[in-house]
Amino acid sequence: MAKPTPSESVKKSVGRRKRLPHVGPNHCGSMWGRRFRLPRLGNGLLFFPLALLIAADPAWMSKPIQQWDEEDAKQVLTNSPWVKHAKPALLPEQTEDQRREGGQMGGGKGVGLQGVGGGGVFAPAQNPQAGKAKAGSGYADALTVRWESAVPVRVAEMKAKEIGAPDWDGEFYAIAVYDVPGLKGSNSELNILKRAAFLKREGKKDIKPERVDVMQRANGLSIVVYLFPRSDEITRDDKRIRFAAQIARLYLERDFDTAEMEFQGKLQL
Repeated sequence: MAKPTPSESVKKSVGRRKRLPHVGPNHCGSMWGRRFRLPRLGNGLLFFPLALLIAADPAWMSKPIQQWDEEDAKQVLTNSPWVKHAKPALLPEQTEDQRREGGQMGGGKGVGLQGVGGGGVFAPAQNPQAGKAKAGSGYADALTVRWESAVPVRVAEMKAKEIGAPDWDGEFYAIAVYDVPGLKGSNSELNILKRAAFLKREGKKDIKPERVDVMQRANGLSIVVYLFPRSDEITRDDKRIRFAAQIARLYLERDFDTAEMEFQGKLQL
């Protein structure tokens, strides 16, 4: 009779060994491979649709400015590097002396424009709880801040057939704040508005407006146009330009990025 091999002797002495749960075939692995195998190109590289990786730029960015249509113009005027939306802060009630001097900038709590009250932004708060008014949502409670003097904005206003766009004489950096309530455009208001606005750059002196204009609109709101002198040149190296303005009890500020404000290789301000 044949002598048992060493392996058979071990099996008889030990008995059948139970298979551990983790030793068996990896069905999960094969299932993963079947269900989630990524498509490959002929050279073995993974393929991803470019649309999932790169957000498409607006059409106007790749067109010569002369070829913009009305839709391009509307996009520039609502969502471009030259247009920002700022929810203003409603500042605390001021004394008579503070209102005469234009008040202090900064602080306050953001609220919807309904918190201004019927007396307009130059009136003192009638309700001590006005500063605690609940903020609205979306742009309905925000003011549009537009870098008006930029060539793309001026062209877009014409192509969009925008009526009542700001205009001025002289060479300025022009920034307009749209739909401000409660202004009358008196000389005293203009002087206060002029003292309470600036363009701020890192490591440089603030630029103050040389003039401020108020344009009344048919809806009873106003466009406030701030005209800053170009003698203090803004360059791409300034990187971030902060516009800040106090309109009586409303305070707002927004940043503009000079790198984003280039169009076809030229800084447009």
